[in-house]
Amino acid sequence: MIALEEKFLVNILYRPASELLNGVDINNINFEKLITLTSGHLMLPALFFNIQKKKAAYLFPEDFIDYIKNIFAINKARNEILLDEAKELSELLVENNIKHLFLKGTALLLSNVFEDIGERMIGDIDFIIQHKDEEKIKKVLEYNNNCAPHKISSSRFLIPKHLRRQVLENKTIAIEAHLGLLKYRYSWIFNSKVLGNDFKKKTKMIKTPSQSFLFDHCIYNFQLNDGGFIGTKHSHRSIYDIYKLDCKNSLTINNIKKDIFKKHFFTTIAKFKIFEMPIKTTLLSFNFDKLYLIIRSNIYTRYLQIQELFFSAAYRKYALNKIINYFYKRSFKTNI
Repeated sequence: MIALEEKFLVNILYRPASELLNGVDINNINFEKLITLTSGHLMLPALFFNIQKKKAAYLFPEDFIDYIKNIFAINKARNEILLDEAKELSELLVENNIKHLFLKGTALLLSNVFEDIGERMIGDIDFIIQHKDEEKIKKVLEYNNNCAPHKISSSRFLIPKHLRRQVLENKTIAIEAHLGLLKYRYSWIFNSKVLGNDFKKKTKMIKTPSQSFLFDHCIYNFQLNDGGFIGTKHSHRSIYDIYKLDCKNSLTINNIKKDIFKKHFFTTIAKFKIFEMPIKTTLLSFNFDKLYLIIRSNIYTRYLQIQELFFSAAYRKYALNKIINYFYKRSFKTNI
């Protein structure tokens, strides 16, 4: 069952102006609930943009429009700063011969996916580098001076997903340098090797992956990094990104049926009828896909941890200390 407020939100974001009230009685809309729902999906700026674009402000209370207009203005101003700082960061990395590609929301803005840069809310500047440049970028960005000491985690793999998030001196937006595309336990699904050809190209100031790559990464990032695949939750920010990318070659039933993560993503949001792709699935296959992911990921995680014991002296020391502490505490309790 879709809440009336979410049905209205879907109409505004994804449907033409003539269909804004399809299945919606405007007199029954709770505008406070609409604000809460839209804010939870990080979509208030996109809501305002589409209301203006579709000339639908007359459907809303005046104070409602004033509120989201202010949110949109703040977000647009922030994104202008983000783009400037992304360009300055890129110049710094190019000067130091560090090849890089911007990812996620920053890449979408730089790729001109949106009609207005104020539409998309973005947390930080995400970009990916090659693993061989990890130590170089730490020196270039002065990680040792700006970041707290890094505590070794029992789940750390040889190549972590990203370096520690930080805000550079005299900058506003945090940056996050990625070494991988997904959490370590999911790297068998979608890893940075797919960007190999992009890294081989001559370094230039602003580089983003192809839109088909951004399409895939958007889905995998939500499904695996944000836990969408395990449950039935959805993210209108992710849906809106896919909608704006409009990758016709990727949006085919055959392509999606072959990929359990894409299939789950589009099956979960089929109720909104945003994309005309009737994908049928049974309860058995729906849960089998999840079971497959859990088993495969757990096995892969253990493999990575064993592998790191062989290659990482720091991790071996960490593991040994854990064992010593365990038996010390156990012996202490026994003696008491």
